[in-house]
Amino acid sequence: MLNAIAIIFGYFTLQSHHQRSTAFQPWLSGYAFLCYAVALILLYAGGFTTTIGAGMVFPDWPLSNGSLNPPGWTVDQAMMAEHGHRLLGSTVGSLCIGLVVWTQLREGRKWVRRLAIFALGFVIFQGLLGGARVLLVNTDLAMVHGITAQVFLCILASMAVACSRWWRNLPTPDSLDADAQAYWRQQRWIGGVLVLLTLTQLTIGSVLRHAGVGMAIPYFPEATADGSLLPASWNWATGINMAHRATALIIFLFVPFWAHRTWRAPGATRAMKGFVMASLVLVFAQVLLGASIIWTGRAPIQTTLHVLNGAIFLSVTWVSVFAYAKPLLSQSECAQNLIAPDKDANTVTTAAWQTPATSSRS
Repeated sequence: MLNAIAIIFGYFTLQSHHQRSTAFQPWLSGYAFLCYAVALILLYAGGFTTTIGAGMVFPDWPLSNGSLNPPGWTVDQAMMAEHGHRLLGSTVGSLCIGLVVWTQLREGRKWVRRLAIFALGFVIFQGLLGGARVLLVNTDLAMVHGITAQVFLCILASMAVACSRWWRNLPTPDSLDADAQAYWRQQRWIGGVLVLLTLTQLTIGSVLRHAGVGMAIPYFPEATADGSLLPASWNWATGINMAHRATALIIFLFVPFWAHRTWRAPGATRAMKGFVMASLVLVFAQVLLGASIIWTGRAPIQTTLHVLNGAIFLSVTWVSVFAYAKPLLSQSECAQNLIAPDKDANTVTTAAWQTPATSSRS
């Protein structure tokens, strides 16, 4: 049904006579954000399925008990969680088909069109990975599936940002002096470290969840009943729990440093500062949600919200880093337009590097 809608959407888009353009397109921007928002719901559904242990409630794939509409799935929590997750997955896949069609026909920036294709390829990979986890009854694949889902969310966040109005308000290379460009290069490296730390933390958390050792240390912020910060005895389970806590502390201290540097960055826009402020709020909320898992004995809602908030934190942090790549992407697009213009005669490019009045767009 959803695939048919995507095909019909693509057909009618093909019939239009609108040209590709690098100008801001509000409907495309809204659609890209819709893809991100639905992917968030999908991620929550997948996280809840894992939390309640319902990942193998159906032994087959892509059907569920041999049906697209398995009997009883609307009244059984485990079946509803897993089948709902599958339906949401197909929804996101269909939305990504629409995103590819739309950008191929209307978007003038080549890197954005390629990013949309990459997003579609990645969601197909995610679906196959989830199916392989079921068919092979492999917990390791389930762990990888959970981690790559958060990477996919960052890809969609990049698409939403690239299509947004505020992306066009970011500085272009000709508006940054040499010192400012050097500062932005430093920010790309520092931000990259923060993103890698966050991915490492999410990987550790995924191992905890799928190995079932998240409550190996049932106290927080202490590690023992007598108030010690270190566990009384060490083994693999307590070790990985302590690694999760230690990495969380590093990130918790790193984010204010990152926010401070962004606030004093030359050319930083209000939106860039807003994203790092959001990161500060999200990292604080993540610590509270993590603590609530311990305090409530791993309650499903708090546990799943911890997963969801971690994914949002990763994507928001990634966006705050991705913004510093605008000058690089703008230079690349400029070179393509001036040296090797798009061969599609219907492409309308913006002479952003020749006309000062439009230098804030790319």
